[in-house]
Amino acid sequence: MFNPDAVKDLKLYKGGIPARYGGRLSSILDIRMKEGNYKEYDVSGGVGTIFSRLAVEGPIKKDKSSFIIAGRRSYGDVIAKAVSDVLNDGAALYFYDLTAKTNFNINENNRIFFSGYFGRDVFKLDQFQGFDWGNSTATFRWNHLYSSRLFSNVSLFYSNYDYGLQIGENERNTYDWNARISTFNFKPEYSYFINTNNELTFGGEAILYRFEPANIKSVSNGEATDISLDTRKALETSLYIGNEQRISSKMTFQYGLRYSHFTYMGGTVYHYGDTLPGMVRPLISRESKDDWGKVASYGNLEPRASFRYLVSKNASVKGSYNRMNQYIHLISNTTASTPIDIWQPSTNNIRPQQGDQVALGLFKNLKEDKYETSVEAYYKWTRNQVEYIDGAEIFGNEYLESQLLSGIGRAYGLEFYAKKNTGRLTGWLSYTLGKTEMQVDGINFGTDKVNRKGNWYPTRFDQRHNLKIAAFYELKKRTTLSANFSFLSGTPATFPTDRITVAGYVIPYIDGSERNNFRIPDYHRLDVAVTFDNVWRGKKGRKGEDNLVVSIYNLYARQNPFSIYFSQGTDRQVPGIPLATSATQMAIIGTMLPAVAYNFKF
Repeated sequence: MFNPDAVKDLKLYKGGIPARYGGRLSSILDIRMKEGNYKEYDVSGGVGTIFSRLAVEGPIKKDKSSFIIAGRRSYGDVIAKAVSDVLNDGAALYFYDLTAKTNFNINENNRIFFSGYFGRDVFKLDQFQGFDWGNSTATFRWNHLYSSRLFSNVSLFYSNYDYGLQIGENERNTYDWNARISTFNFKPEYSYFINTNNELTFGGEAILYRFEPANIKSVSNGEATDISLDTRKALETSLYIGNEQRISSKMTFQYGLRYSHFTYMGGTVYHYGDTLPGMVRPLISRESKDDWGKVASYGNLEPRASFRYLVSKNASVKGSYNRMNQYIHLISNTTASTPIDIWQPSTNNIRPQQGDQVALGLFKNLKEDKYETSVEAYYKWTRNQVEYIDGAEIFGNEYLESQLLSGIGRAYGLEFYAKKNTGRLTGWLSYTLGKTEMQVDGINFGTDKVNRKGNWYPTRFDQRHNLKIAAFYELKKRTTLSANFSFLSGTPATFPTDRITVAGYVIPYIDGSERNNFRIPDYHRLDVAVTFDNVWRGKKGRKGEDNLVVSIYNLYARQNPFSIYFSQGTDRQVPGIPLATSATQMAIIGTMLPAVAYNFKF
């Protein structure tokens, strides 16, 4: 997802999330870009059979300003056509991205940064069918040093994420759907060092959202129809304060408080009545608001706290509590993870999601840090989780909110991790035993036809087992063997429990509104590679370094399912014989895929 040539550092916060982060219920991945070499020019990149990349960095003015530009382009569609019969004529399967950053030292107290990103992924089954998605961002950041104790980072940035779907047979019969989310952000952040044991952070954020939920153009027999939906706008603001305090040589606390506020603004406002859970809510009235008129607003406090206690020189205990709020909602009815899911803001009909999480873990290094080990338990409970009723129209539905439900959720599990840092054989192993469930009235109510009280059911993100193993073996001084193995429990999916035949057509039926009542097959894959270092550069006085990587993706040709769909036979019906139906499992790259890449840096 991220170009390693442009990444300087990254941090993953699963728990103990600092107060400066907000807006989502999930973990936080904080990625920092390289700033470019102030002293000299560097070129790095790689040429391979799957994709190629190139990065250039260097000084604009030595010791004063620098730049970095990094780009990638894949040609997976060429490979996929050779190994898969899913992709037909006109198919495409590729991505490209471009990352750029520059910075200027104005003086010893002021520094400014400009950065940008543009990328796109394209997946087309043929000339008239497929989907694509991409993002464009631009950022300005000003770093100012007020004193030896106080400094700030003030950021302005813009993001434009768009995604679309195309279905059709020819130019006279097509259905084009695309959507986008644009954001304008202002984010001032401050750090104040009270003393050597206390770092105080405070600041805020303002985000202006613009949602285009569905731009739809349908062409039938050459006649075009525009059935696009209205644009939606919202403003999210927040203030936070936090402190990282060292109590003693063994105990460190991090605590803080964040206040977030969300306002849904303008456009057409819909008011719906009540009905039985799981049924379409009736439209009572609608009204028009000015573009910036307030429709609904929500405010929430988000306390955060975490600690680290050093049990010994090589062992520590960590614990945390977080409360997070999320004001935009993901609505999806697919078993496969695709970028064309619907994003919906909180409105007068949809309340923001809220989640609390606690975590406790033991971390221990062994044999003078030769080994790292940890075990961590977590429990998260959520409210106002959004689901859709049976038979909901997800795409292009002006009244989508009438077909949405809200409920509660929970996620809990154990995480195990072990890593070997030194020796000819190094690597790591991680395993998570987890469970993620929801309870929504009107879904999975079983035999309760009167109140339709929902029972717990697994979410589409539920993974009972998640195992990852990575191993590296130094065969000799410049030759390394590596392997990666992944195993994930099958994704929950909703499949029919019965069927009804009407006028020669099979209609799937699910008794008791069961949700995610089956699982697609487990996912597992083994990748192997051999790396030869300094094949040309780094030898005989040549500047820089390089390597040649020969790899095999999906070594034992596992046909992991991307999705499973059902279809009815096209043969003419024979009286007295049930109609034939079938389930089809689709794998995108269900075979062994060798690759060669040459990487360099000088």
